[in-house]
Amino acid sequence: MSDSMVVEVMPKVGVINTGAGNLYSLNGCLRRIGFEPVTINSPADMQGKDISALIIPGQGRFGTVMSNLRNSGLDKLISDWYQGDKKVVGICVGLQVLFEESEEDPGIKGLGIFKGKVTRLKSPKQPMVGWADVDSEKNWLDQTTLYFVNSYGVTESEQAIASVTYGETFVAAIASNQLVAFQCHPEKSGIAGEEVLKQCLS
Repeated sequence: MSDSMVVEVMPKVGVINTGAGNLYSLNGCLRRIGFEPVTINSPADMQGKDISALIIPGQGRFGTVMSNLRNSGLDKLISDWYQGDKKVVGICVGLQVLFEESEEDPGIKGLGIFKGKVTRLKSPKQPMVGWADVDSEKNWLDQTTLYFVNSYGVTESEQAIASVTYGETFVAAIASNQLVAFQCHPEKSGIAGEEVLKQCLS
């Protein structure tokens, strides 16, 4: 009799399709750290999938992402998921849309989960592109070198758990309930970024 084989089932993570970003690098990163990405185009895609967490990926303009989220009904899905104290990870513009508004697209409302406004950063070079050390109160994030690509950000927030300085100091990460969001791109930050994502999703 042959030994029975145990097939490890990877936890499913819902990746919100904002209609504005390339999901290739994020999905590859998730598979490397032991999660199965499931693209969520509408709330109906959640049915029967046993999703353990939602990720709002980066790339794209604030206004474009918010328009796509509202048109697909994913804005309410994200808010309800957060209010249900379930795991949420936001990346770059995925952090920004959690706030009320952005100077990038005046007049367009964000999800408004947190108070505050996204502003154009006073960076020595626009956009900020490159690696930077993050200062944090969290051991798993402090002094971790992560990859940033952004011209806009949040300069202060009651939910801030990490900051970074590039011309001026701004919020590098926020956390509330089971939500963690990053202004940087952990999925493009090599092994260090993979460890950060794994910490948030595990």
